[in-house]
Amino acid sequence: MDSDGFAAAMARVDVIAYTPTEFFEEKDVTIGRCRDLVEKYAVTWVNVVGLDDRTAGELETLFGAHPLALDDARNQAMAPKVDVYDDIVFIIARAITWTEEIDTDPLSLFVAKKFLITVHEQGFAQLEDVRIRLRKKNPKMVKSGTDFLAYTILDAIVDSYFPQLDRFQSILDQLEEDIIEQPSGQGISRLHSLRSDLVRLRSALRPQREMFAVLGRLEIPVFRNETRTYLRDVQEHTISALDTLDANRETVASLMEVQATLASNQMNEVIKVLTVIFTITLPIAIVSSAFGMNVTFYGFNRPEGFYVALALMAVPTVLLSVWMHRKGWL
Repeated sequence: MDSDGFAAAMARVDVIAYTPTEFFEEKDVTIGRCRDLVEKYAVTWVNVVGLDDRTAGELETLFGAHPLALDDARNQAMAPKVDVYDDIVFIIARAITWTEEIDTDPLSLFVAKKFLITVHEQGFAQLEDVRIRLRKKNPKMVKSGTDFLAYTILDAIVDSYFPQLDRFQSILDQLEEDIIEQPSGQGISRLHSLRSDLVRLRSALRPQREMFAVLGRLEIPVFRNETRTYLRDVQEHTISALDTLDANRETVASLMEVQATLASNQMNEVIKVLTVIFTITLPIAIVSSAFGMNVTFYGFNRPEGFYVALALMAVPTVLLSVWMHRKGWL
């Protein structure tokens, strides 16, 4: 990826084309080959991984993809959105990914009457799930158009949020146990990290709610009324995912308060113990300091003077200990 956030990988192009009675799939094909299939099949799905300049130019020339949309498709930082360019609907959605840390990756869709183009950088298991359904000739999918294929892909993306959010919740549950057991441990730094993850996720996914709202009310020939109804259902799932993120954020905030309270209580206990120790040993310190002075006290140069000094140390110490015990401080 370059300094502007644009991908710079060599493109890989795969294609699936089908009608209600025919199915065709080919890997590592040219854009020209994909264009030929559009003329033969009812639906052609072109999947581009790592969009480069040459492939972008071919998509613009052969499929009519708008150059602004192609630029957006290569920008890995783009937020979810919907744009309409003549007879092509351009959509950006974001999927939750989790390798070393949780994040989101964009998936761009160019939806026309007879073809659908998906563009992405990272591998999307959700797309393979859709391919499997097509290979099995799912009746609803093979009888529907590109709009239903686009819905199926977007639905798979949103449905994949929930296992990741469940995993996030499991981490929070474990962290809660760790904080209660050891409030002064590494819990606070981990909580700050999780809060940052939640803020980043919500910022990335929040525009997707509006994106689905736009798709649900978009009146263009590419999307039929039936498909728009399905898309509104995906919007509800997106809202549910955002609600889960909000709930997790509140959980993190609560855990931070609990951690701060427990750590404060633990510190108070330490201070309490130190105060008790200081108070109990104070008579010993005073008497021993007095005897350490370079002054002769009457009677203390006699043999029993040592025992008198011990008594002066022991009696106040015992009395203070008994008093603190009755107060519940020991």
